[in-house]
Amino acid sequence: MSGKGGDSSLESPVCERYQLVPHGYDGNRGGWIWIADFAQSASAARYWLRMEPQGAPTALARESRCRDIPVAFDRAADGLRFSFVCIPLHKGLRYRLSLWRECTEDSQAVRRVAEGVCAGLPDSLAQGFNVWYGTCFYRPADRGALADALAALPAEHQPQVSFLGGDQVYLDTAFSNSGPSILPGFGIRNFSPLVLRTRATIRRKLNRVFSREYRENWRNGLGAKLRSGFHYFLAGDHEFWNDYPNPPGFLPVLWPRKVRQVWEACARELFAAYQAPANHPASQFTVADALRFFVLDTRLQRAPGRDGRFTDDQTFAQLTDWLRGLDRAGVLVLPAPLLTHWQFRKVGLGKSLLVRLGFGDHSLADTGQYQDLVRALRDCPQDVLILAGDVHFSRFARMDLGGKQVVEVVSSPLACLPSAAADRELKPEYFPDRPTDDIRAQVHYWRHEESSGSARISRRGSNNFVTLGFRSEDSDDDIRVDVVCWNIEGREVNGALTPDWQVPDLVLKKRRRSAPVAEPVPPSVATPLPESPGIPEVRLD
Repeated sequence: MSGKGGDSSLESPVCERYQLVPHGYDGNRGGWIWIADFAQSASAARYWLRMEPQGAPTALARESRCRDIPVAFDRAADGLRFSFVCIPLHKGLRYRLSLWRECTEDSQAVRRVAEGVCAGLPDSLAQGFNVWYGTCFYRPADRGALADALAALPAEHQPQVSFLGGDQVYLDTAFSNSGPSILPGFGIRNFSPLVLRTRATIRRKLNRVFSREYRENWRNGLGAKLRSGFHYFLAGDHEFWNDYPNPPGFLPVLWPRKVRQVWEACARELFAAYQAPANHPASQFTVADALRFFVLDTRLQRAPGRDGRFTDDQTFAQLTDWLRGLDRAGVLVLPAPLLTHWQFRKVGLGKSLLVRLGFGDHSLADTGQYQDLVRALRDCPQDVLILAGDVHFSRFARMDLGGKQVVEVVSSPLACLPSAAADRELKPEYFPDRPTDDIRAQVHYWRHEESSGSARISRRGSNNFVTLGFRSEDSDDDIRVDVVCWNIEGREVNGALTPDWQVPDLVLKKRRRSAPVAEPVPPSVATPLPESPGIPEVRLD
């Protein structure tokens, strides 16, 4: 697709001291670039960001000149100095970005020290628009597999925008692994008496572990991914600890409130520095006035306990207004699935008790804002595609809700934590699983990748990410979507990346008038779901 923003010609980092990562769009006119210096001390050298437009001659006529933008490393976190620069973008143009440094000893000597590529939004969806989604990256288990998979990704699927849906770092496991351990995440450091130390000492010890984990993941594990295209970062629980902000039952080091408070502060500072310098829990952008995106973080503002909120009231109002006001197809990007079980349906000695004690994770359905979100989705007048992850399997599901189509695509993990397991039963027959008014839609599953039978050994080849190619139909109102889930370790004979599954002809329609809300299905007539229902709009290859 000509609208892609990837560039396989990029080489390895020019200098490991510096890094350049395109973050997200600034509305629909510009883009944010994150530029980092990992040196321990500041430099008196002069720096600038160079933008070199690339594209067809007709497109270049609108922006043919190279731009140099001064860079000052005016922000800091532990082990990091960085700058966050907004650059102008022209629609339909690609840009090669490079960071340049002038040597203090010789003003004539300059050096390129980091590089990346990005692209402006396309003029129309006829040009195509590719996105990428992935979650859960445990670097020690990756061993370069993700970088190899990205290099093998066919050019027509290279993304212009990527969504990293959470767990880009595993800070709880990194702390545990800093001492002797039997399995990742289960070591003697889990019982460390940090609570006996001063807050300053705790902060110093945690920052040493956490900042190293971020540097290694950004420069090495995720480095190849982060140089190409714009990126949106959402928080998972492991950017803090399992099931954050709830106290984790199997991490005794975090039982004392004092330790959790310092741990949370250290983790939030690094998340803000690396993943969220703009400090927005939600982002929106529109592609060619044809497709609207809403990117929502459901972790950073989450309240603890059963029925706690998953975001602040203002952001939640923006989300529900966006859903109810859609005038064309929308894509909602979340860290975790909306289509999930309500774990507190039965209060007793079962799973709900384990979740309350910190030995399980609260799902979105367990939060207090979930039912209002379901209502807003029911009221939405247009087709909606939801991107989600976190659950350590891939899945494609569809339902008819309020006279429109709702699709949820799930992808996880990028590199599986060996001690992590997926829920093999996360296939609710009806949405929502948590009763909400009279809303009840049957869910049709085309694909559901189940985890291995062992909780500690992930099935080889299950690591995955998804790409989605959006293109307008002959009618400007309908959008065809090519959904591909890629097996990170799978290869064809010619070395090309192997899809786990593909849905090549999903169509998102623009609804011109409100359709009547479907009657609820009485529980007494509920029937088992077929594995591959014959709905003509979607074909699974």
